[in-house]
Amino acid sequence: MAQIDIRNVQKFFGAHQVLKNLNLTIEDGEFVVMLGQSGGGKTTALRAIAGLETVTSGQILIDGKEVQDRKAADRDIAFVFQSFSLYPHMTVRENIAFPLRAVRMNAAERDKAVKEVAETLQIAEHLDRKPSALSGGDMQRVAIGRALVRRPQALLMDEPLGVLDSKLREQMRAEIKRLHIARGSTSVYVTHDQIEAMSLADRIVILHDGVLQQVGPPDEVYLHPQNLFVAKFVGSPVMNVTPVRIDANRVALNGAETGFEFPETALSNLRNVNSELSLGIRPEAVLLKHEKTEGYVEVVTTNIEPLGSHDIVDVQLGGTSLRARTASGFVSGEGQRVWVGLDPSQAHFFDTATGLNLRGAN
Repeated sequence: MAQIDIRNVQKFFGAHQVLKNLNLTIEDGEFVVMLGQSGGGKTTALRAIAGLETVTSGQILIDGKEVQDRKAADRDIAFVFQSFSLYPHMTVRENIAFPLRAVRMNAAERDKAVKEVAETLQIAEHLDRKPSALSGGDMQRVAIGRALVRRPQALLMDEPLGVLDSKLREQMRAEIKRLHIARGSTSVYVTHDQIEAMSLADRIVILHDGVLQQVGPPDEVYLHPQNLFVAKFVGSPVMNVTPVRIDANRVALNGAETGFEFPETALSNLRNVNSELSLGIRPEAVLLKHEKTEGYVEVVTTNIEPLGSHDIVDVQLGGTSLRARTASGFVSGEGQRVWVGLDPSQAHFFDTATGLNLRGAN
């Protein structure tokens, strides 16, 4: 296994800069997920680690050795692509064994290694089948098996579940996590799917427009976003974000005549901020009640999104639409009168101009 260090990496395609001074350390045995929108630079960063893209400047080190000028074949890195990329005329056994044949491993050792990987991935019964006879999930298992069979220093995966349906993706997420734990491999996984990122990662690396936005464990990224991009990108449904004004110990939302009482500790470091403020609060911290309650504001529901285990209920307050997470069936329909409150302990205040989290609620 291996530690991977990315130091001051820049990447240009012509005049367009795709990676901007990227610095990141991936620890030995860690599962890191690179998360971001399309075009954010995550796949370019992954391909640069693998040697499939050259970097314009900066260093990439694997176990302390610089590799940015080495060919992909000399880095001992395995890469799993979004497409299965299997040889259709070969059996599963032959597909998995292909990297071992390339290094001229003897037949007995090769067969042992293939069987071991196939059993780990639960595809041993498919070894003599052709890819056309497999399901999408099994084909991706074969692709992963082919990458793992030679025990590389690190496993890189570029949206490997992107072409699978939702049920298979859920199943394969569990398989990939189980495999990582069993083998202890250093793994770097690229996705734009935050559910994959939250469920798989030891740490999430969020990239936007080639710039590293935040690195941290999934719960840290979700609960303590460092800026507005992370706050809006991570979470489903997304965090409520609205301009606010602070008057004494009350926080008034955009266009609302009344405000919500916040403890002094949540607001004290915001009073001398001269820029405009935005409040960010997740739907589970938007609290609804059926009866009038002190500190709550009367509103009317505007939309209900039933999701089985829970509902997402929209309410309108002044010029702001707030989304709240409630128990299933808590609100019977649109136009119902309810009272809304906010949980100050889960509120975030952002500098609207810079997007930085001012950590006013911490």
